[in-house]
Amino acid sequence: MCNSAPKAKLLAALSLAFTFGLSFAASPAQADENGWIDGEQEVVRERPRRPRSQAPDSGNYGGNQPNFVDQSQGRRDYDDGGNGGGDEGARRSQPDQSAGNTNPVLTIKAGSNTISGGISSSTFRNSSRSYRGLDKMSTRFLQQAPFLDLPQTIAVQPSTFKNWLEQYHTGALAAFSRTTIIEIKGQWDDSGHILRSFGLPFTRIPPSKVGDTDLSGTKILVVNCGANLNADALKKVRKFVQDGGYLLTTDWALDSCLEKAFPGYVEWNSDYTENSVVDAVVVDDDPVLLVGMPRVAYWKLENRSQTVKVLRGREVQVLARSRTLMQRECSNLGILALTFSFGAGRVLHLVGHFDNNADRAFNNALPDPSPMIGISLRQAIAGNFVVAALKGDMKEEGEAPPAESNDTQ
Repeated sequence: MCNSAPKAKLLAALSLAFTFGLSFAASPAQADENGWIDGEQEVVRERPRRPRSQAPDSGNYGGNQPNFVDQSQGRRDYDDGGNGGGDEGARRSQPDQSAGNTNPVLTIKAGSNTISGGISSSTFRNSSRSYRGLDKMSTRFLQQAPFLDLPQTIAVQPSTFKNWLEQYHTGALAAFSRTTIIEIKGQWDDSGHILRSFGLPFTRIPPSKVGDTDLSGTKILVVNCGANLNADALKKVRKFVQDGGYLLTTDWALDSCLEKAFPGYVEWNSDYTENSVVDAVVVDDDPVLLVGMPRVAYWKLENRSQTVKVLRGREVQVLARSRTLMQRECSNLGILALTFSFGAGRVLHLVGHFDNNADRAFNNALPDPSPMIGISLRQAIAGNFVVAALKGDMKEEGEAPPAESNDTQ
């Protein structure tokens, strides 16, 4: 009897604790402000993942504005010496998200956003700055460029391409024959579709026939993405450019053609793009290859397009870059189009394809039409390049504009 009271108290305390425990266990699990979940279950917290870009849906990005973030850590713009010089460019304009406006619309004064020509490129290039498109001037272009509204996929008829060509290159079409342009067939890109839209005659050959093809009357070779050339064909392409020919390559031809035929200029940086439409900013003032270009536009990238590393910055001229792509590829440069001279000729490379590539059954659907010109920026740059091959713009003479100093922002 002397121990019954303490035992009773102990049993009562245990009963109360058991009842409280059941009540606590029955309550629903609660998540704290950091996303952790407490309760009788294993706590799992998923690492944040980079959102994947979606293919354009119903004529736009899929409804989501790309998230532009500051790239001051890792930007690689170059000054004249090739060292640094890109910090100011990282502090670029951000999209206006105020008042619920998620689709800022570009307001352009008449004539202020189209690049004009009127001079040749030979003296211009030879007397101007190094690291073109990667220097402080290009940083300012990136910093000052507005962000456009989301792109709308449109149906582009061949007449639109022909009208653009006639507007900026009056009478040039008559100078082309079927041997002026040789297109080397690839697995993924179809440059011939756009050449036909421009009204340009051309001859298409498989990669296996390059060695047997007479190039004496040819001004430009087009190597499509997925065209695999053997060693003899690569040597012939190199000799063709060295002797004054023009070479246009797209996408995977970076790795399969440019790196091998012209080592030491550019290379694939082992990174890929996603299937998306990104912003595009013209970052140079080339009077031949960029005539008629809008300063700001869009650019269609394919799934697993190869991104670029520039090895010889004093010779390679970058024409267009993307602030969106800068976030997604390891070089942090977002290069979309580049060119360089080799011997008496010239090379142009496009990240992505020359064809429309709208991922739809209708091959006239264009997912990245540029403001004011109707066709895409990538197609217009390539069109200028094709016409420049007729005369060889590196051989022309003309008055060069004064080179701008790279020492000031």
